[in-house]
Amino acid sequence: MNDKIKWANIVLFYLLACGLTYLLIQFPNIIREVWIRLFDLKVPFNWNHGIGLLLASILAYRLFKTKRRTTLLGNRPVSSLLFSSIFLIAYTVVGFTNNLGVNPHLWAFITCLSTLIYDLFEESAWRGFLNDKLGTTSFWLKGIITGILWGFWHLLIFDSFDSFGGLHIFVLLCIVVSIIMAYATDKTNSLLVAASIHALMILRDMQVTITCIVIWILITVFWNRSLRQIPDREDLSIK
Repeated sequence: MNDKIKWANIVLFYLLACGLTYLLIQFPNIIREVWIRLFDLKVPFNWNHGIGLLLASILAYRLFKTKRRTTLLGNRPVSSLLFSSIFLIAYTVVGFTNNLGVNPHLWAFITCLSTLIYDLFEESAWRGFLNDKLGTTSFWLKGIITGILWGFWHLLIFDSFDSFGGLHIFVLLCIVVSIIMAYATDKTNSLLVAASIHALMILRDMQVTITCIVIWILITVFWNRSLRQIPDREDLSIK
């Protein structure tokens, strides 16, 4: 429970995450440079700060010898893929207008896939290492802790929080969303599920948002009834 949490490790991880984020955002936009060189398109994507969190997560798992329970596809790989596919398909059907001369439906797919990949990088830290490090703590407390750390991390990324009503409102929103994602992560052990929820926050179309939420709730409710559960690595090693 809470008394087994190594808070010093969490503090060191957070400092590492913030430090690598700050370092990586000093470099040119890596993914944009790739798109310019390959396709001559100046895309608005930026993965630098997500890569910083991914590196911090990889290092933290090794440094602090933390058991990895949260994986890319979790305990139901097919359900995790279905979860993310709902988001990708829905927005691809709707399409995104753009001034790059790209087909709206193709552009929506590219944008959402890029967003999902970035969110996987970011969630490897918040709903990955941090969620695992908090162990058997209740999901709502995990959500509060990760939400606060996640919210203040954005001070490195955003110039202003006025569009959210101020930093305090933004952090509160992060806590609420983080509690939802902590519940989903505890149930699914899936980074892809957490990243999909994160990606939906682009809020480009309310109908798509509502559709995804309704379908995702149904998938989550029936999560443990759909497919045969994949045993933990420890169980496999015993057998």
